[in-house]
Amino acid sequence: MNFSDLQRSNGDSAAGGEPLGTLASETASRTRYCTFVLTLALTLLGVSSTEAQTPPQAQATTQAVSPTTTSKQTVDESTGKTSGNYNIQQTVEFGYRDSMIGGNLNNYNTFENLNSGVRLFDYTVDMRSIDHRGILFDDLSFSNFGYGGDPNDVSRLRVSKNKWYDFRALYRRDKNIWNYNLLANPLNPASFNPATPIINSPHALDLSRRMQDYDLTLFPESQLRFRLGYSRNVNSGPAFTTVEGGTEPLLTDNARETTIAYRMGMDYRGISKTTLSFDEMLTYSKVDNIETDNNLTYQLSNGTPADLGLVFTGTSPCAKPISNAATNPLTATANCNGYLSYSQAQNPRSTFPTERFSFQSTYIKNFSMTGSASYSSGNNTVTGFNEAIDGWATRTVTRGSTTGGPAEAKRVSVNANWSGDYQLTDKLNIVDEFRYDNWRIPSMWATTETNLFATLPGAGQSGLLLPISTVTPDTFATVCPTAPYNGPLCPQHNSSSLSDVTNELVSQFLGQNIRSNTIELKYDITPRISVYGGYVYTARTTADFSATFDTGEIYFPGGAGGTAGFLQGGAAKGNYYNAARADCAVPATGSTTLPAGCTLNANGSIQEGSPTNLVPDATNDTVRNIYKIHENVALVGATVRPTDQLRINADLMFGYNDNSFTRISPRQLQSYKVQVRYTPTPWAGVSGSVDIHENRDNVSMVNNLEHGRSYGFVTTLAPNPKLFVDFGFNYMDIFTQTYICFADTGSAIFTALCSIPGASSPLGTLSSYSSNDYYAYSDVMWKPYKRVTAILGYTGTIVRGNTTFLNPMTPTGTLDFNYVKPLASLAFDIYKGLSYKTAWNYYGYNDKGVANPAGLATLPSQDFNGSNVTFSFRYAF
Repeated sequence: MNFSDLQRSNGDSAAGGEPLGTLASETASRTRYCTFVLTLALTLLGVSSTEAQTPPQAQATTQAVSPTTTSKQTVDESTGKTSGNYNIQQTVEFGYRDSMIGGNLNNYNTFENLNSGVRLFDYTVDMRSIDHRGILFDDLSFSNFGYGGDPNDVSRLRVSKNKWYDFRALYRRDKNIWNYNLLANPLNPASFNPATPIINSPHALDLSRRMQDYDLTLFPESQLRFRLGYSRNVNSGPAFTTVEGGTEPLLTDNARETTIAYRMGMDYRGISKTTLSFDEMLTYSKVDNIETDNNLTYQLSNGTPADLGLVFTGTSPCAKPISNAATNPLTATANCNGYLSYSQAQNPRSTFPTERFSFQSTYIKNFSMTGSASYSSGNNTVTGFNEAIDGWATRTVTRGSTTGGPAEAKRVSVNANWSGDYQLTDKLNIVDEFRYDNWRIPSMWATTETNLFATLPGAGQSGLLLPISTVTPDTFATVCPTAPYNGPLCPQHNSSSLSDVTNELVSQFLGQNIRSNTIELKYDITPRISVYGGYVYTARTTADFSATFDTGEIYFPGGAGGTAGFLQGGAAKGNYYNAARADCAVPATGSTTLPAGCTLNANGSIQEGSPTNLVPDATNDTVRNIYKIHENVALVGATVRPTDQLRINADLMFGYNDNSFTRISPRQLQSYKVQVRYTPTPWAGVSGSVDIHENRDNVSMVNNLEHGRSYGFVTTLAPNPKLFVDFGFNYMDIFTQTYICFADTGSAIFTALCSIPGASSPLGTLSSYSSNDYYAYSDVMWKPYKRVTAILGYTGTIVRGNTTFLNPMTPTGTLDFNYVKPLASLAFDIYKGLSYKTAWNYYGYNDKGVANPAGLATLPSQDFNGSNVTFSFRYAF
């Protein structure tokens, strides 16, 4: 099943009713252009006739070029109609969008997702009480846009009654299609047998997010006012994901996440120049995700559907994944890593109540202050997690597994802040701000996992064709009563096999305590020169803890090559018929007894730990790790206005931290920001900015260097009401490097050993990332005639970058591309309140890097190019 099939099967294809990946035919494109030319010609004739017969209209206002741009144009507006005590104004803009995009439509829908169809581009209605004495309301405003198939639909409603209430409602629907095929792509080599390129992203999604917000304020102008609010957010739809385990099966994920929030608050303004507020917020969330393997595109020799996954390698022990290419579907080799079924269901439920008190006051002369304090205690529980796998993993000879068990996590958070601004003199004031943030997240998971193993193979049985042994701790003594525990229904193991049953208690903790204070002194040297200096001190304490305890890890005997031995003090040493393995394996040298915590049961199994005897996992770190970081930052800035037309702002920051929590957390940082604004005339303005940020933690075996540098300018020209021009440019330079360690067995490129003490990965290198982004835009609005508005515009992004690729077959992807979006629009005021508009938008995305490196199974082009044309009428009445 591919992504297009998934969309069609769920009845929610790409916006506008066109399935993802569908290309418009050449005939349809020609018909659309002919329709456009004919409509434009008839409109021009109608405008010329109307221009000769209709007197000039009144004031013109600004509106967008098209639903996809933000440029300006003017149309005649209606003064509305009077009905009873209300003045009513309405506008509606509707029309048709024709999308003619070629190339990679999955990428186009990931970036834009604007498709063909009839659209409601805008509808608004405003009702105003003439004397502010409406019966039910004084003001009502209702607006909408995007309906008919666009990825973003929005409706806003505001209703208010003077001194009584203010009600606001907002509904939004966002269509989020993501199918950039390099995301999570396994990058299969061309040397695979067969070579299988993955042309859709294994983590593609097609979600709809529906958001509702309702807020009511009662008695908004009184000393005591009340606030009520409700929000509901539902994110649902089909998606894909993968899971690690021998191979990576492509899973269908039916996702649904719901968040509901209630808000209650009150403001008291009975104290002079002071407002006191209290808020109670209750947030509930639930997740109901079900993942299944519907990608069973192969079959076994007995006809059972099978999934070889996305990364079957064509190497030993599966040198020939397809045993029979003449069947439909293809017949898979049974001893390849694969899946016959997969399912996972989970139902996290969360509650987050929060109380917050806040205030703002200017009661004391020359002194203003604000502050707040809040407390939240959240709880997240999972009672229904269940994962079931029926498959084959060659290395561990497992035939499947099940995982479940309840989990719970809490989040306790205390926050407070206070800021004060004291005007010492007319020219000097001091600002102080204190922030306190303390949160902690303890969690616990009582996990129960079983690894399923095959029974003794029958004639022609191997791998996925092997039957599963269904023994349990309660039935093992009956099914496999005596040594060597190799009866027809006994599980078969080898020395690398995992435990048969694992019961564990996983305990984790993460917490942070932050105390930060900022003090600034501001001084106006002259009316045109102001300076400030400040100091920020932050004390940060982070604590984490993660430990796993075995409460009953069981190893059944059984399997070829098992030996008896005397594991309880005898002279000989053995593996007790393959039961002594993994955590309970007998040491290769030294003692001939089982490791501490492992005991031999009467039924021949070996057990590590029990509910009354918790045994720490071998990799446990049972000590709570505490990290203390002290941050010191100096602030300096100035505002200079040499003339009324020129203004310059500069802000500088220099900081040092005595420790870092992660390898990319800075110990030293600098920031330099300069902004210049020059307006030589009222109709012309130029502004420019420089923003440089430097981070470093260049201690031994970290070597972290980072910078982000941005330079840009914007120019606006409006010499007369008929012409408006603006254009700008921005350049951004991003760089980061850090020493990393990783596992990449067999790499011919990276062979240096990891030099970090205690690292679990064998290889190391200095990893780097750099990106240079160039962004330019321009807009020109021209009114050659009173009733005609023309707009030309352009936005373009050019990105060039580089990074350390651990896999030499990785395409450069978004490190090297050009994305240009020119536009044009022509609007005509046909009659009072009625206008017609035609807008054209072009989208050109072109990959400029290495799209298909040597040795990679060829992937489709990332490029898409084409046009959207909209035809719309706007009527104001």
